[in-house]
Amino acid sequence: MSSKDTFGFGTKPCMKEVPAGAAAVFSFRGKPELVETDYGEKYSFPITLISHPSYPLLEDGTMEMLWQSKCQSAKQLFNGLNDKSYSLHKQLVDHYASTPWVLTRFDTGAYWLEIDREVVGNNIVAK
Repeated sequence: MSSKDTFGFGTKPCMKEVPAGAAAVFSFRGKPELVETDYGEKYSFPITLISHPSYPLLEDGTMEMLWQSKCQSAKQLFNGLNDKSYSLHKQLVDHYASTPWVLTRFDTGAYWLEIDREVVGNNIVAK
């Protein structure tokens, strides 16, 4: 057995649902996938969770986990990242890799995903 061998078992943590009327902030940290879950197909994104109302310990630092969802925001992001003919593909890929995002859940249950405009630098323009 080599000292380079590593093993891991179990399930990677998934972000809890954002409560209605609240928002979560996270950064993406890897390639998204379409995965099969107990609840059907979902879009799965590796994230670094920065803030979320259901995770009070984030005050001590960020957490790495997955955001898995069937929502339209996840579907549109996944499709935009994978469709090179999409008119804003390059800008989307750049923001996906470098900008924190805000996921807001409205009282109706609908989600809205957008870049965190408060942290967008001078070189990247949020439109």
